Amino acid sequence: MKEPFFLKERAKEFLEESKELLKKKRYNLSAFNLEQAIELWIKYLIGKKLGEWPKTHYISELVPQLAKVYKNKKILKFFEKNQLFFENLESAYFISRYFPKKFTENYLLKLFKKSEEFLELIKKTIEEDFYG
Repeated sequence: MKEPFFLKERAKEFLEESKELLKKKRYNLSAFNLEQAIELWIKYLIGKKLGEWPKTHYISELVPQLAKVYKNKKILKFFEKNQLFFENLESAYFISRYFPKKFTENYLLKLFKKSEEFLELIKKTIEEDFYG
């Protein structure tokens, strides 16, 4: 299987779009795109290491798999400490697509903050830079 570099590029595109949608106050679509960015980034990292990536959309399954694949306890610890964040991010995928709930700017800003913390942890612990 080819290395999944397209997943990394898509993740960057989704994050960029999420930020633009946040500026335009389109919070539901921003939440959806942010979830997609993190999901595809994790799949890229797993795929890079294993040659294939999981087909699930559940971040709550992907992050522990990422920790296991990289044998990284810091990722697992971050997941356990921030499980509610990951569940909220995961819910954004489904809610923004299938339910009438509307996200708020404050909610999105909190998701962005934790997402950045997660990306920084990945950069420090497994030396993979989302932005690089």
